Amino acid sequence: MGPVNGGRGRVRGAVLSNGPCPNEPLQEFTMADLAFVVTTAAVFALVALVAKGVTKL
Repeated sequence: MGPVNGGRGRVRGAVLSNGPCPNEPLQEFTMADLAFVVTTAAVFALVALVAKGVTKL
């Protein structure tokens, strides 16, 4: 008894998996955007804490 798809599905999948993944650049940009937003929020929080500390002087 042979494979269900006659082996064609595996060959097709191997050919598709060797090509470039179209979602990869989008995910990289999304992670870069997320890192930028988190870093910006952290900087603003630090500036707010410094400003709060300066006003207590």
